[in-house]
Amino acid sequence: MQNLIPGDMLEVGQKLRWELDAGMTADESSVINDAVLAGTQYFVDEALEGSYWTVKWADDHQAIDIYGTTGSVVGQIKPLSASLEADFRQDSQGLFIRIEKEVAVIVRDN
Repeated sequence: MQNLIPGDMLEVGQKLRWELDAGMTADESSVINDAVLAGTQYFVDEALEGSYWTVKWADDHQAIDIYGTTGSVVGQIKPLSASLEADFRQDSQGLFIRIEKEVAVIVRDN
């Protein structure tokens, strides 16, 4: 369960219960934000066929920056609504499909 990347709100609830039962400090928002970040890293690693680039929340926590091998930002995933968390809550599968497509473009262009 520790490595599960929740793909919908049901799985968010399951992971949240697991984290709380394991004594971790978590809430629904933190589980969703961790899922979006981990999902983005997964798609980057898949597109590059390895773990060469890193993803991190932008300083304002409103987007995810994608860092290339030189440590510079090569791309960014931005929300369609108020935040990526809100995008997940509205349509988690649509969000992950969009992230996968945007990552493919960023990898192709870099």
